[in-house]
Amino acid sequence: MEIKYYQLQIMCERAKRELKVEEKNIIGYMNFDGIPSIGNSPKQIIKGKSSLKDFYLPSSDLGSRKILSSRCKELFEKNRKGNVRYIPCPLIQGNKTLNDYWITDFIQFDDDEVDFDRSIFELCEGWVEKEENGIPIEFGEKFEEIKFQNLNEKLEFEKAKLNHLSKIRSVKLFMKQSCSLPFLHLRSFGVFDIIISEQLKTELQNEKMDKGIEFKPLEIPDEEWGGPNGLRKQFYK
Repeated sequence: MEIKYYQLQIMCERAKRELKVEEKNIIGYMNFDGIPSIGNSPKQIIKGKSSLKDFYLPSSDLGSRKILSSRCKELFEKNRKGNVRYIPCPLIQGNKTLNDYWITDFIQFDDDEVDFDRSIFELCEGWVEKEENGIPIEFGEKFEEIKFQNLNEKLEFEKAKLNHLSKIRSVKLFMKQSCSLPFLHLRSFGVFDIIISEQLKTELQNEKMDKGIEFKPLEIPDEEWGGPNGLRKQFYK
């Protein structure tokens, strides 16, 4: 039976970085090259009066990484090992330091699990229409649906055909019907949320680890999900 997948979207404010001159060997953005990051996580400051959650967004200098509690880390490791490293990430709340949090360092990506037969992409093509003194001042753009047979074809198209003003947008993503992974991470589709199976979603909900997060069905386009008339209202008040 095909597994339903969701984007795990963290809705709380980003943590802030505690700036310390003496901090050395600090990690930054994840490189998406599969090579483990070398270094330590900087301490992250969260709101002093807020109740603790199991998921946080890190400070912007840490990019698309996610902060997880120890119990969430244990649940994820129980479901799958080897695709992500968890680096200790102390949180500061008021005058307390919380040492049971971790930040993600994904070293394995699951782009090959995307079903290109069902997924829909959009070519967003841009160009310069007018310049003044060598500086672009007017731009043109057009949008059209585009299909690819597989990941390699998509990557080759992006490398050979796109200029710096153009991109491929993932409109609707499906995982292969044969995919059985409990959670995944992608690097070539513009989706940087952790993607989880319905079973793992249910486990997070049963263990009360879902405070401050939402589960967006992967196949629903962003423009249909958000906004005043979006499908999100059917799932969340």
